[in-house]
Amino acid sequence: MPDSPADLDAVARQLGREPRPFRVAARCPFGVPSVIENEQARNMPTSFWVTCPSLVADISRVESTGGVREAGEAVGAEAVEAIHEEHRALYGTRVAGVREGGNVKCLHAFTALQLSDAIPNPIAEWTLEHLERPYPEGGCCTRVSEEPES
Repeated sequence: MPDSPADLDAVARQLGREPRPFRVAARCPFGVPSVIENEQARNMPTSFWVTCPSLVADISRVESTGGVREAGEAVGAEAVEAIHEEHRALYGTRVAGVREGGNVKCLHAFTALQLSDAIPNPIAEWTLEHLERPYPEGGCCTRVSEEPES
């Protein structure tokens, strides 16, 4: 379960829905949840989720410009396969539900593993190097979204 009711509220705002059971796995520079670990009993292919809207958007930008392919090529199939096998040993599935081979399917999933310190990995390192602005400079994007409009 979340560390506090404030974490539960923040993650609900980030996801746009009431979250299922989770624990906070990483926080942004402003102290708000940025990665959650899903309850393992849920049989989900994605153990860790990036929830911070700003971070999600920046990773999505990298993905949309060919980042999934580029990251896989930069790191190599053997290294990616090793990450999948470590994930399977710890969580029962490959990263993001990939079935076979040293494929990269989702940069968000690999980055969530890195930021949570669950499985530090070169795909996430590559992704983080290619982000332009993972977190807003002026304050937390989740806290800003909770302020009432004038």
